[in-house]
Amino acid sequence: MARRTIYMDVLSILSCMAVVYLHCSTVVFLNEGNLLWFLSVIVQSLFSFAVPVFFMMSGANLLSYREKYDTKTFLKKRLKRVVVPLVGFSLLYYVLSCCAPGAFGLSAREPSVSDFVSELLTNQICDVYWFIYSIIGLYLVTPLLSYAARNKQLLRYLLALSFVSTAVIPLINRFAPTHTLLSLFAIPYLTGPIFFYLLGYYVQHHVEIDRRARGVSALVIVGSLAIMVGMTLKTNIGHTVASGEFADFDNFYLNIQHVFCACYSCAVFGLLKGAEPWFQKCGVFRSAGFRLLSSVTLYVYLIHMLVINMLDVYVPHSVIWDLGVRPPVVVLVSVMFGLLLVAVKNVANGLCARFERNG
Repeated sequence: MARRTIYMDVLSILSCMAVVYLHCSTVVFLNEGNLLWFLSVIVQSLFSFAVPVFFMMSGANLLSYREKYDTKTFLKKRLKRVVVPLVGFSLLYYVLSCCAPGAFGLSAREPSVSDFVSELLTNQICDVYWFIYSIIGLYLVTPLLSYAARNKQLLRYLLALSFVSTAVIPLINRFAPTHTLLSLFAIPYLTGPIFFYLLGYYVQHHVEIDRRARGVSALVIVGSLAIMVGMTLKTNIGHTVASGEFADFDNFYLNIQHVFCACYSCAVFGLLKGAEPWFQKCGVFRSAGFRLLSSVTLYVYLIHMLVINMLDVYVPHSVIWDLGVRPPVVVLVSVMFGLLLVAVKNVANGLCARFERNG
């Protein structure tokens, strides 16, 4: 039996918590220039690895699916895993926004089947679910990408094209006389999430993380964070509300499609991969409780915005609450919900199995 890869579970839990912190610090987009805004810039930078790492984990685990099962089985298993929760939780959000929007901090809606279907297909029910729509698209092209993954040189070529399209060209355009100077050279179908999807597989299967590599990863993390925080502050501080020259928040240096965020995310992934021998020796990470916690991260992602919106109805914004108390509270409540859902599913599966045996 293959040994469980613990660092993937660690990354899953850390990334899930990071998503919560990102969505608890969205006050940054108000560009108010106060203490909460400054700290939120730091938080947004610190946890910007969340979504890229999620894409990297998916690619690392799925691009070699042909070693386990055929394409039909792969698509059936993966789409069922994300489509059913997406529809179910979207329906939950929709029903609550129709029945008690004020109590849950949701926009009021009138119940309509056609509206629900339309908003579901256009990601207008809970906009943070954009990740799931993106991952569904990646699942659908995985049968094609899996062939490229078998060829190391071809995979490197795709990664190079994707990196230039995703991170390099936007950076050059940022400082070019016209911000669309090289846009036509960016390859549309190799831009964004697909880069991290391919990168995760490459790092997992072709990169050995030794002591030196861990040191380099740590330096990249520190350097990338410093640049993201520093450049974001420099870009925005002159036109916040506090400056009297207000303009919309510029999140260019915090965007996942940016070279420093890409380097930062890759370094986090590599550093945790390099720590795998230590994770294997530590009993906590091999415990059933830790595995159970890692199994509910999807549900935490799906429910956490509802918890955040509900808390915002009853608790005013402040530095201590927004960045100190609220994130762990949201994580705790969301984890408890996820554990309850897992327990209900296990009971339901047990009853179904019993009926099948007796039937």
